[in-house]
Amino acid sequence: MKKRLALVLVLVLMASAATTAFASPFADVPADHWAYDSVAELAAAGLIEGYPDGTYGGARMMTRYEAAMVFARALNRLESQIANNNILPELDKIKAELMAEIEAQMAAAGKPVVETVETKVIEQRIDEQALARIRANEVAVEALEGDMAYLEARMLGLIDGIRHDLSKLDEQEVVVVEQPSMDEIEALIAERVQEALLGVASGVKETTIVERVVSTTPELTRTDVELIAEALIRKQVQELDRSVQENRDLIVGLVDWVDELDTDVTVLKDDVAGLKTSVATLEKAPVLSGDQKLEGEYESGGSYAFTQTGNLNLNLKPSDTTKVRAFFGWELKPFTWEQTIKNYGVEVTSDTPVSRLLVGRIANTNLAPFSNYVLPNAHYGFGGVAKVNIIDDLTLDIFGAQSAAASNNVRAALALTYEFMPELGIKLTGRTDKPAGAMFENYAAGIGLFGTVAGIKYTGDFAMDFIDEKTEDNFIAVVTAETKFDPVTVDVKGIYEASKYAISQQLLLGDTIFGVEGGAKAGLDLGGFGLNLAGRAYYEGGAPEDAVVGGTILAFKADASTTFDLGLPVTLSARYVGNKTGDDTAEFKNNVMAKLAVDQDADYGLRYGANAAYEKNVLDSGTTAAANWKNVKHITEREEFRAGANVGYGLDWSGAKVDLDYAAAFKLPLAPKDPVTEKAADMTLGHEVTVGYGFTKNVKLTLGATVDMTFAEELQNAFGYNAALKVTF
Repeated sequence: MKKRLALVLVLVLMASAATTAFASPFADVPADHWAYDSVAELAAAGLIEGYPDGTYGGARMMTRYEAAMVFARALNRLESQIANNNILPELDKIKAELMAEIEAQMAAAGKPVVETVETKVIEQRIDEQALARIRANEVAVEALEGDMAYLEARMLGLIDGIRHDLSKLDEQEVVVVEQPSMDEIEALIAERVQEALLGVASGVKETTIVERVVSTTPELTRTDVELIAEALIRKQVQELDRSVQENRDLIVGLVDWVDELDTDVTVLKDDVAGLKTSVATLEKAPVLSGDQKLEGEYESGGSYAFTQTGNLNLNLKPSDTTKVRAFFGWELKPFTWEQTIKNYGVEVTSDTPVSRLLVGRIANTNLAPFSNYVLPNAHYGFGGVAKVNIIDDLTLDIFGAQSAAASNNVRAALALTYEFMPELGIKLTGRTDKPAGAMFENYAAGIGLFGTVAGIKYTGDFAMDFIDEKTEDNFIAVVTAETKFDPVTVDVKGIYEASKYAISQQLLLGDTIFGVEGGAKAGLDLGGFGLNLAGRAYYEGGAPEDAVVGGTILAFKADASTTFDLGLPVTLSARYVGNKTGDDTAEFKNNVMAKLAVDQDADYGLRYGANAAYEKNVLDSGTTAAANWKNVKHITEREEFRAGANVGYGLDWSGAKVDLDYAAAFKLPLAPKDPVTEKAADMTLGHEVTVGYGFTKNVKLTLGATVDMTFAEELQNAFGYNAALKVTF
């Protein structure tokens, strides 16, 4: 009996709770702060951790991620406390100890176990006061269940409040990171709290436990078990009461936290409202931008040349649906006072039926809505273009401008486009000219179809040229198609150009009437490096029998390149061109090029590169125009080796960016050789040194010098100097 009473006393002592003072681990939470105790207790409970720098960040708004983390920790703590207070293991342990004591007493007295138990039970028969205490404890358990229900309702209420505040933040268009669903967090907390309450209820139903012990242990009576259970119930109630109190403190801390969040939300709402007002004001304010550049150059044996170029842009937003842009670009050569207005105009875009209007110099980049086979693709003088949205998918484009700068002739065009469905659309185009002092003449008209069918994007155009009242052989028909079979893209184009059509010549030879071109390209990933392949073929022919100059074009072009990393990015590229132009007796002319390049670039620090190339029958147009592999005249008989290298260094010098660069280019002609001296052309080596000084990212001064060395019988040097100042605003 002493053993049992001692165990009961130990259980009662273990059930007593001690009050502990916690210290705040955060440097930015002073001891006199009104929330110091709450913050310290939350930290001691492991519910908040603070930031890596040791601060709490009390003025910072809590994100939904942080709220989810705090609630998850609180649930885990509550579950562990309830699980740790399970009385069944304790009861089994006490029962085993009591049985051992009873058996020992029986062996010492030489009496049966039942008699010994009956004697002990009679000696310790529970009185009415003990039963009253048990009933009081049952009432306490019921009160505990009420406390837990209150805790559940309070936690769910806090969740609703936080979710409401966060939804208000979303309505204010505050940009946040993708977050987990608050409904999922709420459902999880409700489920866990309900499970915890059910666990508490089952743990304190001592009547069920008593019956179980009595039925499985006949050596103990119901009175013995109830006496032991009384102490265990007291411990259970005290432990759960302490848990409730701790969670009440947690709720108080969370309420304080939510109050701070409410304050942050209010401040954020004010900031967002102010920001919206500022943005609306700035959007309607005029914005002026542009650049100015002054360049000077000098070459040996020549004279100094200066050029000033500039661009101005003014952007306005009169309303939420309308934007206005005015632009002006010019080029001026001081001392000679040659001036050229390169570009100018005013452009209006809006959500009204007239969605775009441009008045000024009309560059060829504005002619996309019009058929190239009706309106020649060129730069025009002063004029205008407009787009009118008549109804859904039906648009009208209008064009009118000087046929060339400083010309008195006017050219006008219309394009009516309607897309019936993605698979089929139609475009009608017309054009006319008005020479100075004459009526409109030089008409042209066209019709086009477009769409996408089974992944194939197609166009079909037919145009007629009525210039000089032509009525026959005055048309062109062009069909294109493009599709992609990942990673291969394939395209094809067919042209039939009648002999008297003269608006926009598509074929190279003057007497041919038919041409077809096709190609394919693909980018392959070969595990560690990529391989880009491309090939094209072109055929042109079909000259009439009475043609003055007959012939055909048969040309092929293949390109391949790959880039891989050998500590530096290395690029290998190669090209082959074959072209046979003329009659049946003509021979193929071939162009072959192979190139190796290494390049390493960086905004600041060391940058360098090198390249080497060999080319046979150099592809060169001889002018500023790009070389055309379909034009046999651009395939020369030159053979040469070229090499180049560059090195540079960029640094930040007290806020200014300084760039130092050097580049060299070497060219060694290999053929053709002079028939008398059997020597190829002279080799050359060019050097260029450039120094750049950026006062800011918008103001930069550039100074450069060049030396071109020609290795002939005597070394010849040509020097050049250049300077430029560019200001961007």
